[in-house]
Amino acid sequence: MAGAATARPGLSVSGEGHTIDIASDVDLSAGIDIAGRGNTLVIGPGVSLSTAPGGRHPALRIVGEGQHIRLGAGGRLSLQASVEGTGARLELGERVIATAFINLLGTHTDLTVGAGTTMVQAAIQLHEPGHIRIGRDCMISSQVYISLSDIHPIYDLATGERINPAASVEIGDHVWLGLRSMVMKGSRIGDGSVVAAGALVSGEVEPACIVGGTPARVLRRGVVWRRDFDEAPPEPVILPAAATSRLDGLLARLWRRARR
Repeated sequence: MAGAATARPGLSVSGEGHTIDIASDVDLSAGIDIAGRGNTLVIGPGVSLSTAPGGRHPALRIVGEGQHIRLGAGGRLSLQASVEGTGARLELGERVIATAFINLLGTHTDLTVGAGTTMVQAAIQLHEPGHIRIGRDCMISSQVYISLSDIHPIYDLATGERINPAASVEIGDHVWLGLRSMVMKGSRIGDGSVVAAGALVSGEVEPACIVGGTPARVLRRGVVWRRDFDEAPPEPVILPAAATSRLDGLLARLWRRARR
């Protein structure tokens, strides 16, 4: 409950109606600030929380009304996270290892990260209503940027109509985002895919493929990646000759179409 939790060093609480449940073994020296009304914070056991390198504020800042933040058990988190506005949801699953700068600003923003996902260094931006969903066991490399909007509006001069609306982002399970890659608004990345270093994703990415370039395009299909060299590779799939020929023809047509 809020009353007991507010006595802990490193936790600053103002406002009213908050629900706070922080496991007793969590070190709050990195700082958590909560203000506003009716916000919920749950931090599971075994979580290690620190401030992201270069961060100038507490590791977690929650301001507004009806925010819901949950940090799953066993996480190792180095954060500079701000949750401001109304009705936001930030959920990091169990055993997430992350160094990240995270902004959820405005109304009804939603960031979910699945269990076992790792982030070396990520910037994740939600400046408008919508969601970013990152699956389980993903691997996010250094200087990766993920956003559901352009952050600033652009209007048609003649009509006054906005021409760059926000759009939610979906990243499947076991996806590898390479060094300095960018995942832009409206992107959907299928399970098991690899986004090459420096690539910019702004649309659909099939499962189990490698994409690269700006904008990203398919470089190879039918891949499986592992985190470590000592993990066993998958069993090879042996296709009958006729099926192999058809598959080769299909891949060739898709490749030509992608290059147009």
